[in-house]
Amino acid sequence: MKLVKNEKVIDIMEKTLCHIDARLVDHGKRVAYLLYKVLKSQHDYDSKKMQNICILAMLHDVGAYKTEEIDKMVVFETVDVWEHSIYGYLFLKYFSPLREMAPVILFHHAECDELKGLDNQEHQLLAQLISLCDRADVFALHGGNAKGFKNYINQNRNIKYYDYIVDMFLASGVNIDSVFEDIDADEAFNRVFRNTPLSKEEVIGYIKMIIYSIDFRSSQTVIHTVATTCIAGIMADLLGMDENDIEKIKTGAILHDIGKIGIPVYILESTDRLSDAEMEIMRRHVEITEKILKGSVDADIEQIAVNHHERLNGTGYPKHFGVSDIAFFDRIVAIADIFSALCGSRSYKTAYPKEKIIRILSDMSSQNLIDPELTALSIEHYDEIIEAVQRESLPVIQAYNDMKEEYRQIKAKYFPENLKTG
Repeated sequence: MKLVKNEKVIDIMEKTLCHIDARLVDHGKRVAYLLYKVLKSQHDYDSKKMQNICILAMLHDVGAYKTEEIDKMVVFETVDVWEHSIYGYLFLKYFSPLREMAPVILFHHAECDELKGLDNQEHQLLAQLISLCDRADVFALHGGNAKGFKNYINQNRNIKYYDYIVDMFLASGVNIDSVFEDIDADEAFNRVFRNTPLSKEEVIGYIKMIIYSIDFRSSQTVIHTVATTCIAGIMADLLGMDENDIEKIKTGAILHDIGKIGIPVYILESTDRLSDAEMEIMRRHVEITEKILKGSVDADIEQIAVNHHERLNGTGYPKHFGVSDIAFFDRIVAIADIFSALCGSRSYKTAYPKEKIIRILSDMSSQNLIDPELTALSIEHYDEIIEAVQRESLPVIQAYNDMKEEYRQIKAKYFPENLKTG
């Protein structure tokens, strides 16, 4: 993903998180900023360490895709919001460059007497500060002011927050009354947060973590993006494209469903045929994808991702483009997306056999829905494509199973009264 610039990865993560729930728009960024202000007044972290901590704070709710938990999170006095903490911890541990700091997110809603499971002192510090900054922002969202929040945290000394954490927050002089205005104007924060260089591995890691946090809603969706990206890459390679074009196509493919972060789980995982109203909501994922990617990736990559449901005869969505409007790269990912959906299991279908997949692709080609030459290429190399998809999917499926088992172990250890399969 060398085509995605360092600072734009932060933008993509930030905009994606904003679509989890409209009530939490920019919440992660504000929590990161509050944490930055507190730590800057007390600790001499270098810019890379501070950036890592700020990204961690921004991502603290990355596991919060379950609507029932989001409803609890936006209430100031949160009760029983452990599940998104577990998922956030798992996503960070298995897929992000911040795996060593992942335990912070597991305990970011823990009260003082619950932090005994976290031995690392720095992790305790960050977990408590993220929790405190999170509540400060939600308090402000509910119309509270700095004086009221000061009273609240003083009343919760050594209950919710250790004494030294409360003292550190108060000594920093952070003013929650002005955080909304201060955050974009603070050049020092934005220089550290956005412009500290990210390695190629970090860029790939953060993008994959965001995508997988969407796909990992269920075992049915877990390999869809991996398969789509794999198929698109193979087809581009078979066409003799150069490395830069292949990278562009694969980047568009891995980002094509990022907008599903804003679609309710009950629609994404429905086992019944969607109603017209539900289908209209489902189709909005493309528009959300466009909002997330616009200005943050190359225009060609944005177009590849956004046009994957367009059809050559104009019956696709959301823009009803025709043959002259749909670029060749877009057509590759459109076929890869369909191929992936047909060969994968979903909540409403099992994986189709080879003969049925070929028949459906051929029918769509004859109806001028998808590119006939690319369709013929995918059919000609069907076995090679399926073998590659299976090979590329194995590590992701293993990670899914490992995460599911660790989820069960964490709940059994810390929340035995609520144990169920995740």
